Amino acid sequence: MQSKLIFLNMIFSSLLMSQSNYATYLGNGLTNLFSISSNRTIIISGIIATGIASNYDRSLQGDVESNDLISKQLANTGNYWGLTGQFLLWGAFSFSDNKNEKFQYASSAFLANGMLTYGIKYVVGRERPDKSNKRSFPSGHTSNSFLTATVAQEIYGSKVGIPAYLMATLSGLSRIQDDKHYLSDVIFGATLGIAVGKGFGHVYRQNRKLVQIRVIPFQQSISISVPLGLKHQ
Repeated sequence: MQSKLIFLNMIFSSLLMSQSNYATYLGNGLTNLFSISSNRTIIISGIIATGIASNYDRSLQGDVESNDLISKQLANTGNYWGLTGQFLLWGAFSFSDNKNEKFQYASSAFLANGMLTYGIKYVVGRERPDKSNKRSFPSGHTSNSFLTATVAQEIYGSKVGIPAYLMATLSGLSRIQDDKHYLSDVIFGATLGIAVGKGFGHVYRQNRKLVQIRVIPFQQSISISVPLGLKHQ
């Protein structure tokens, strides 16, 4: 289910790229993953935390099997959020200003996140704790939900971002609870989602500044022309 939704999202975003400057937007966002110092710090810290967590993956998974990490109801909620949270975010764009810019930001970021997440999954080939397949690392639910939270934070601020990050954390815990991922899978998934969201968020903010620079001189020219016209009469 998760892979189908992400795959459809990637196809939809790819179609949009051929209609505007999405290809440039995507390239700039991916470049920002490593060119911005704060993003490099996030990625390096995430890699270190992932390495440390990998030493406790097996023992934690054994503890979860005997003692639930979270309740079944919370695990189900986290699972669904990992799949559907992004669509709630996109729905909110329909009722806000500058929705085209927000949609471009979100769709480009989710496309990049999907490519990176599944690219790493197939390259690493780590077996899931439940032995269902070899696409455990990193957690797609977690990277998706933390990207949703980061986009929400970048656009709407902490009042929306903090609850979204809490839901993203619940989504990551649910994947450990359901025996689908190890702790290190979840930590790196969270790292990837945050880094992608902030990298593309930088492009979004730059574009917003350019729009404001274009609009302000135009508004000033209108306010000046009115008194000149009256004086001439």
